[in-house]
This record gives sequence, C-alpha cells and structure tokens, in this order.
Amino acid sequence: MVESGKREGSASPLELNTHWIDADNAHLLDNVAPGVFDNAIDPARLATYLASTANWMCLALHEGLVVGMCMCVIHSHPDKPTELFLDEIGTGDDWRRQGIARRLMQQVFDRADAEEIEEIWLGTEPDNHAANGLYQGFKHEREDAVIYYFDW
Repeated sequence: MVESGKREGSASPLELNTHWIDADNAHLLDNVAPGVFDNAIDPARLATYLASTANWMCLALHEGLVVGMCMCVIHSHPDKPTELFLDEIGTGDDWRRQGIARRLMQQVFDRADAEEIEEIWLGTEPDNHAANGLYQGFKHEREDAVIYYFDW
C-alpha cells in the first residue's frame, strides 16, 4: 500500500509503502534506518519469528529504506475472544513525528478488523510522551497496570 504524507521540513510529500512481512519478503529488512529496531536483526531469530502465524510484522518503507515497523502477537484463548498484543512500534531516528507510526497502527487495525480480532492491547511507560501521544490519538480505554519482569 502506498500512502503519501508530508515530510517535516520538506515541500514534497513523503511516499511510504507498507508491507506485511513473511519469509518471502523478509529481504526488505536488509535496509533499515537507524533506530527502527532496538538492535541489529538476527537472521535466526527473524526466521523463528516469521515461522509463527501468530506473529505479525508490518514495515513502512520510503524509497526502499525501512523507516518504521510494528510487531504484534495474536493471543488465542480457550475462554474468550482472540486478542492482539501490539508488542512494538518503532520509527527511524531521523523519521519521527511524520505520521509513520500512526500509519502502521492503522494497518494493524485494518488487518485486525479483517481477521475479526475484537481487542488490541499494548503497554508503554508513563513518561514515554511520544508513544502516549500517539496512542491517545486513537479511540482507546486506558487502564493503570503493574508490570512484573522475571529474571532467572
């Protein structure tokens, strides 16, 4: 899907292509802008991630450069409707505040609707103002929660 927007500080529109990633088009991850992911992509981990149909990854590309990504995980339950966990969303260091994350989230919403997923949830830190601003721009319910991390 090609979408246009306006790049900050530019008179010309920013053209973005969005792609859902699978093993057949994973080569698109060969050219990633700094900051999109937390670390370098490990090919073995990527293959494992893509092998599960419960994992979704959507990329935003500008002229062949990955400038944004969104990763989600489908949670199926025996006692309640399927839900989607929005695991991560990231944009390149030089590509922030241009609507890329918003476009990626809309792609997730559209796919979730098509697959009849009724709920999407995510978590972020209270002081992550950029993320909170993004999420508050969509219809949502906010809940206070406590997160525990276990190390072993």
